[in-house]
Amino acid sequence: MLRPTRTTLLYSTALLLLGLGIGSSGTLLVQKWTTPAAAPERPGPEEPAEPKLATDLLLQGEPRMGSDAAPLTIVEFSDFECPYCKRFHEQVLPQLKKDYVDTGLVRFVHKDLPLPFHQNAAPAAAAARCAGEQNRYWEMYGAIFDQQTCLACKGVSGIAEEQAFNSEALQACMQRESTKAMVNANLSEAELHNIRATPTFVIGPTRSDGSHRGEIVEGAVPWPQFKAMLDKQLQALNKP
Repeated sequence: MLRPTRTTLLYSTALLLLGLGIGSSGTLLVQKWTTPAAAPERPGPEEPAEPKLATDLLLQGEPRMGSDAAPLTIVEFSDFECPYCKRFHEQVLPQLKKDYVDTGLVRFVHKDLPLPFHQNAAPAAAAARCAGEQNRYWEMYGAIFDQQTCLACKGVSGIAEEQAFNSEALQACMQRESTKAMVNANLSEAELHNIRATPTFVIGPTRSDGSHRGEIVEGAVPWPQFKAMLDKQLQALNKP
């Protein structure tokens, strides 16, 4: 990921011009799709620090799928309006769920990282969490990603109505300060660990105390590569 510096006036001007188009192409600065392409240039000592866990992640109250007894846990930091997060949802998560989550090998936990230039990301995060009160979190999670291009035109409320959620209860929950606080807590946690790209995953052994630590992986890694990382960690856990 290219990270800007302030070394020259020309470079600053270029960044300003790029910022004017941040609604679409600007997402490339903070969202990743991992490919075999050459590594990006990383200029200057002023670049932001690489993501690194300063403390353990806190998992209590976060949406999850899979068994708490699974040996491996994946924590996802994701943005519902991020096209690379949608790509992960479409191309990786179904196989991950089938082969690892449903078989008891992996527990998958979601954390929200709505990026500031995605106007619909924070409301979508709140709506998904509120859908959890109707025991339908992952259904809303999937519906939002499936209709991501419709977020701007019909809004997350329109998507919820089409999925026959209790709209009145959902709207009331979305307006609660406690709901907003949960999303903001995820944002603060990501900032603490310099996690800025979406999606970002933290993959490591499952703990029983509600905390998590592991390897940080940035970008919607293609399934064969993602699978290889999981198998490597699972094999390490099985060693005597």
